[in-house]
Amino acid sequence: MSKETHRVRGLIVSALTGILLLAACGGGGGLAPATPTGPAANVQSVVVDGGPAALASSPDVDTLFTTVTICAPGSTTNCQTIDHIQVDTGSSGLRILGSVLTLSLPVRTDSGGNAVLECVQFLDGFSWGPVATADVQIGGESASSVPVQVIGDAAYQTVPSACSSTGPSEDTVKTFGANGILGVGPFIQDCGSGCATVVSNGFYYSCVTSTNCSQTTIEVSQQVTNPAALFATDNNGVIIELPAIGASGAATVTGSLVFGIGTQSNNGLGSATVYTVDPGNGSLTTSYNGSSLTDSFIDSGSNALYFPDNSIPVCSSSSTAPGFFCPTSTLDLSARIQGVNGTSVNVNFQIANAVNLFSTNAAIAAVSNLGAPNSDSTSFDWGLPFYFGRNIYTAFEQRNTSGGQGPYFAF
Repeated sequence: MSKETHRVRGLIVSALTGILLLAACGGGGGLAPATPTGPAANVQSVVVDGGPAALASSPDVDTLFTTVTICAPGSTTNCQTIDHIQVDTGSSGLRILGSVLTLSLPVRTDSGGNAVLECVQFLDGFSWGPVATADVQIGGESASSVPVQVIGDAAYQTVPSACSSTGPSEDTVKTFGANGILGVGPFIQDCGSGCATVVSNGFYYSCVTSTNCSQTTIEVSQQVTNPAALFATDNNGVIIELPAIGASGAATVTGSLVFGIGTQSNNGLGSATVYTVDPGNGSLTTSYNGSSLTDSFIDSGSNALYFPDNSIPVCSSSSTAPGFFCPTSTLDLSARIQGVNGTSVNVNFQIANAVNLFSTNAAIAAVSNLGAPNSDSTSFDWGLPFYFGRNIYTAFEQRNTSGGQGPYFAF
């Protein structure tokens, strides 16, 4: 089984504002086994598994999925339910692969009547496609007229060089690693004020025809938007609840995506501690190995713990786990997370030999001790392994919660 398609999701880079949001075994403050909430309107099931059928020959690892229903605007019957949508606290907005979409959704247009398309940039590539309008249902929650992106739409195959030059294309299920992505990060829109004021923003394009596109400004309200922020209630944040798993990993892990923070009896903060993030880029600080990594972030869309440490051996490019850490024996490590509010906590975690992990269990999809080097020497990416055994809250910007105003993470 190949593991070469593992990817990092959630780091979207803007030429205007720098990083908008940088898209484990162990302990720390607030650590407790996650107890999934019962069925409720604001609860949606999530799963960590090998991904959609298109990835059978090269399945995902540490990728969190859910199911989303989208409808043509105003319709309750012209709808499609799509599984294996990745849940990502490192980006904002719903994006669906055009190859799995059977609905015809209206493409948004600008003031000149031209189609609006987007080039969304992740750490490992780009995705191109139109911005459409859809009604979105997740669990018992719904939002109307949501701006979403249709990735790889067959009607828009010509990608402007300003977009295609940013990395490899990820416009198919196989290259994207999911049927779509649900960005429920701290920010409500995927770009913000920069894209509303500067033409060369790197994100949005106005297309006179499918082959004649140029960069353009777009109002904040028209940008691809986190659907959870548009729910009538329970719209101030989300909680990801995943159980702890053993050091040898698991083939499947199930949990819950809970909407709202302090809005229902099942989404209170309890004993969780709030760690605020920079309101401009979503970062906080991690102290590790004597260094203060000020551009760190918490991201369910990253499939490992990514951090700079040249002392840990890396698996060879010819192995079953190229690019991940391959220490000779499992490492017991620790780091300290500190929010912008000054609140901090020590976190203990383990890093195992990735080749040994995948060789021991061919069906492995969930791993709590998977790590990899981070080329950014100022950043610690607390990816999905950090989520196992924790209830992690993501509070949306400028929304009031029982723990104060977002943006923040809490656990």
